[in-house]
Amino acid sequence: MKEITLTINDKQVKGKEGDTILEICQANGIDVPTLCHLDGLSDVGACRMCVVEIEGERKPVPSCTYPARDGLVVKTNTEQLEKYRRQILELLFTERNHFCMFCEQSGDCELQKLAYRYQMDNVRYPYTFPSLPVDSLSDYLVIEHNRCVLCGRCIRVCSEIAATYTLDFGGRGWGTTVVADLEQPVSESTCTSCGACVQACPTGAIFSKLSLYRGIPSDCQQITTVCPVCGVGCELNVLVKDNNIVSIEAPELTGLKGPLCKQGRFELLRETRPRITSPLVRGKKGELEEGTWDKAAEVIAESVRGLKDSFAGIVSPRMPNETLSLFHKFIREVVGSDLIDTMDGENYRVTSEGIRQFQDNGKGLDIECLIEEIIEADCILVAGADPEKTNPIIGNLVRRAVSQRGAKLIVIHPSRNVFPLWTDLWLKPREGSEGDLLNGLAKNLIDTGLAVPQKAGTKLIESLSQCDTGEVGRATGIDEESLKLAAKMYGQAERGVIIYGEGLMQSNNPSLITSLLNLADLAGNQAGDRLRVISLKTSANSRGGWELGLAARGITRNGLKGLYLLLSDDQADEELLDWLRGIDFLVVQASYQSPATSIADVVLPSPIWAEREGKYVNMDGSALQLKQVLQPPEGILQDQEILIQLSKKLGHELSPS
Repeated sequence: MKEITLTINDKQVKGKEGDTILEICQANGIDVPTLCHLDGLSDVGACRMCVVEIEGERKPVPSCTYPARDGLVVKTNTEQLEKYRRQILELLFTERNHFCMFCEQSGDCELQKLAYRYQMDNVRYPYTFPSLPVDSLSDYLVIEHNRCVLCGRCIRVCSEIAATYTLDFGGRGWGTTVVADLEQPVSESTCTSCGACVQACPTGAIFSKLSLYRGIPSDCQQITTVCPVCGVGCELNVLVKDNNIVSIEAPELTGLKGPLCKQGRFELLRETRPRITSPLVRGKKGELEEGTWDKAAEVIAESVRGLKDSFAGIVSPRMPNETLSLFHKFIREVVGSDLIDTMDGENYRVTSEGIRQFQDNGKGLDIECLIEEIIEADCILVAGADPEKTNPIIGNLVRRAVSQRGAKLIVIHPSRNVFPLWTDLWLKPREGSEGDLLNGLAKNLIDTGLAVPQKAGTKLIESLSQCDTGEVGRATGIDEESLKLAAKMYGQAERGVIIYGEGLMQSNNPSLITSLLNLADLAGNQAGDRLRVISLKTSANSRGGWELGLAARGITRNGLKGLYLLLSDDQADEELLDWLRGIDFLVVQASYQSPATSIADVVLPSPIWAEREGKYVNMDGSALQLKQVLQPPEGILQDQEILIQLSKKLGHELSPS
C-alpha cells in the first residue's frame, strides 16, 4: 500500500494510503482522545472527542472518519480544540444521569477518565435528568440507559463481531436508547449473551451482573489463560482479586475469537454445584462419609490390586495433556490394564477411521483446515452439528461469513433450530439415510461437471455409479430439486467449508465421515494441503487426549469390575451414568457433587479449571497453555499428585513424563 507523509503538530509522520487521521496519529504515538472509537470496529464519528484541525478545512473534523492524504497539515492539540472537547464532555454529562459514586464502572470508565483529563469540576449547562428504564431481566447483563452516551460501540460490536445484529438505536431525540430487536428485554431477544457489548461499553451503561462491584481492573491481577470448555481454544483474560475471579474478558475483543461466548465469559463464574473438599468413602451403612487421603487411597489400593484387565479408566477431555498422560501411565503401568478412554473417545474413533478410509496417508486430523477458513468461506455446509450450542465461536464465525461475506449456508440436520435465521437451504434426511444424502451430493457434482476432474477417481466414480438421484430422494425424503440445489451451491463455491459434529460422529458409521471428505475433495475445496473440512471437538482438550492415544482402543465392557473416572469439573452425561451404575467398584475424582459422585465407592476432590495448569491442544492442532489463576482450597491436591500418591500405595513409583 502506498506510503503517505503528513504534518501533524509541526512534525512529519508517515502513514499508509487508506488510513484515517486517527490511525496515523495512533501509529505515531500522537495522543488523540476518543470515546466512540474502538480498534477493530467501523468508525462513525459520533462523540466528536477526536476532532482535529486540518489546514484548508473550515471547521474541526473527527479524525476517526477523515481519510488521510499525502501532504495534509493537521493540528490535534490547539487551545480551541481543547475547549471544544471540554464543551462536548459537559454536554454529554448533562444528557443523562452520570453519578460516578453510584456506578459500578467508577474507576474504569472512559467517560470519567476524560472528565479527569479535562479537569471538568463544573458544568455550565442545565442537566436534563431524563428517567429512562433499566433492563435487568437477563441472567448475565444489565442495560442502564441512564448512563448511556449513545456512542454506538455496543451496536457495532454486536453486528460486526458478534454477528447477531440484536442491538440498535430506538426512539428519537433525548429519548434515544439502545434497544434489543423490536424493543424487547434482552432476555427475550436474539441475544446470545456473548457479553461483547459489556466489554465494548465505555461507561457503566452495560455491565455484568456476575462481576457487579467485585473490583476494577487496576485492583486486580490479570492472567491470560485458555477457556476450558470447548475445543475452539479461546484466550481468556481473567481478572483476579483476593483469590476470587472478578471477571473474564477477551484479550482481543475484535479478533477472530474475540467475542467469547456465554460459557467462557459468564458460565465459568456462575457455578452453583456444591464443591467437594475432602475424600469421601462409602461406609458400612452404604453412605458416603468423609475420610482422610490415606484411608481413601488404601480402599482404592485394596480394591484395585489384582483386577488388571477388569479395571478401566475414563478421563475428561478437559484435562491438560500432562494429567492425561500421567493418567494413561497410571492405568497401563500401575493398574496393568489397557482399558482406557476419554469421555468423547467414540467421536475420535469414528472420525479417525473415516479419515483413514478416505486417505490412509498418516495425516489424521491434520487433513482438516483451520477454523479461520470459515470466515473467508463463500459457502458453508453444516452436517450433524449445532455449533451455536456446542462451539458458539464457530457459530459466530459462520454468522459473520453469511452476513458480512454473503456466504451461502446449507444445513443438514433433523432440527430447523440450527441457524434458523441464517440458513439458505435446510435438508432433513430420514434417520440413517445421511450417507445416501452425502453420496447423492457427490454424484450430482460429477454428473453436472462441478467435480474437479483429477479428483473424480475411478474407484469413487465406480462406487457412486449405482447412486441414482431419484433413489436418493426416496431414501432420504429430500426432493430432487433441493438435492441438486445443494450440490450446485456447494460445487460452485470457491472456498466451500464443511463443518460436522456429534450427529455424525456418534452414528458409529465412519463411512459418513469418508463421504464428507470425498465431497470436499471432489469439489476441490482445499486450503493448501488440507481439505476445507472441520470436525467439532466439544471439549477443551479433546484433540490433546486423542493425540496422546487415550481414545485409540476404547473400553470393552464385558467382564469389567472396576473403573476410575477422572471427571474433575466436567459432567457425565446420562449414557455414561447408566453404565457407571453397573460397575462393582467405582472411583470418581471430581470437583463438584454430581450424580456420578453419588454412586461412587470412593470420591476424591479435584481442582477446578482455574486451579490447574498445563497444555491444551485446540481443534486447529495448536498447543495452548492453561495457566493457574486461583489457589485451590486447603487440602485439595493437584490431579497429578493424587495419581502419584495412589501409585505409591500400589507399590509403584509414578512420575510425570
